[in-house]
Order: sequence, then structure tokens, then C-alpha cells
Amino acid sequence: MNIQIVAKRYAGALFYDVKEKKEFPKIWEELSALAGLVKTSPEFANIVRNPIITNEEKKAVFSALKSDGKISGTLFNFLSLLIEKKRLFLLGEIDAEIKKLILKENGEMEAEAVFAVKPGEKAREELEEKLSSITGKKILLKESVDPRLIGGVKVRLGSILYDASIRGQLDRLKAELV
Repeated sequence: MNIQIVAKRYAGALFYDVKEKKEFPKIWEELSALAGLVKTSPEFANIVRNPIITNEEKKAVFSALKSDGKISGTLFNFLSLLIEKKRLFLLGEIDAEIKKLILKENGEMEAEAVFAVKPGEKAREELEEKLSSITGKKILLKESVDPRLIGGVKVRLGSILYDASIRGQLDRLKAELV
């Protein structure tokens, strides 16, 4: 089964189980911290991803974190489930999926925009407004610059790519002519 689908299922299970509880922000903060630690600490990443390390050893690590007050009992139970099902390596993907669920719950959506040159504030606001009118959600825009676009912008909104760049137009024209 696709890793993204599995991560989405586990994220949904955790999210919908604890979203109404007062501790949800704390649980997500702890999960995000652990997911970040996997990226920044080779030792911790080894514990999470190495199949040679036994389930008991992995649980002992998280049990120690729970005893020190670093993670909640609810998160410890969730991590124990991931360990038992041999899905602990999905920690980063689960964190990303929970972030998407939180944005969806709040009526927000992330979009990535790549501009040919750094946009002015007005252009950025107009793009956010246009994307917001398309989706009906508040847009959280992440922007970057790529001079290879020559002019215009490329926007990724979920799984859809809108290419309004000169480079994209030239590539499409070339494909038609060849």
C-alpha cells in the first residue's frame, strides 16, 4: 500500500480521536518535535527507522520520554501502536498529514508559488485572493524565486500545478511545433 495513504489513515485516526480534547495542540506539538528530530538527529532517526532495533527497545525510548514528561500518554500510546504495526518510520509523513487536516479544519490551504522575480506585496496579495476565490479557503502562500521561469509564476495548489510562466508557455509551444 502507498506510504502516503497509510500515513493519511494513521494521521486521521490520531487527529479525529483527539481533536476535541484540550490536549490536542500539545500532542501535535510533541509529534511535530519528534518528526523534526528524525530529520535532524541521525541517532534518533536510526531508532525510528532501523528494523534491527526491537520493538521493546523502541518502546523503552518513548517510555523514557513519557516518564520525563516530554510526551503525553496519548502520544505514547499512538507511538506504541506505530511500533507494533511497524509503521514508526512514517512519523514525518503522519505529521505532514495532520498539518493538512488542521489546515482543512480551519478552512485554510497551503499553496507554493514560484516567481520569476521576487513579487511585490500587491502581486502577492492578488495571487492569494485569486487562489482563495478558486478554493474558497484562506491561502497560506509559500513563495520562492526561480529566474529560469523568465517571467510569470507557477503555483502548486494541492496536487494541481498552474503554470503561468513564460518558460512554461515556451515549452508548450515547442511541444506543439515539434
